[in-house]
Amino acid sequence: MLSKFCKYNNWANSLLLEALMANSALLPESCVSLFSHIVNAQTIWASRINGITPSVGVWQVNNLETCKVMLEGSAMALSQVEYSERTESPIIKYTTTTGDDYETSVSDILLHVFNHGTYHRAQIAKEMKLHNIKPVNTDYIQFVRLQS
Repeated sequence: MLSKFCKYNNWANSLLLEALMANSALLPESCVSLFSHIVNAQTIWASRINGITPSVGVWQVNNLETCKVMLEGSAMALSQVEYSERTESPIIKYTTTTGDDYETSVSDILLHVFNHGTYHRAQIAKEMKLHNIKPVNTDYIQFVRLQS
């Protein structure tokens, strides 16, 4: 299921990025800020899983071209994580951006990343609608329908 959620997450983020780029002249800064946050967080978590110190801040604002490059890299990194329902998920030790130390299973981190993206994509959709920009349908069921 995590593998399918990863594919969904990558599809939804890519679809939203296309819409943001197509409407870049009309976008409120909040959309770019929230999308940057999605990409930054995904990059940070992919870095932690791979034992690399993250190179971005969680609320750092990027332009959409930078978001595109970061999204491609972090999506690739997350899609290469080994998913196995039969074995126990590895535990990752990491330090948060606030300096707190934690240990969390990779499967829980991945579920968090995918859920986090869904949450903020909904916020962006609301912002787009408020600014008379048609939001894209990034619902999971839409992804499933397109796969069959």
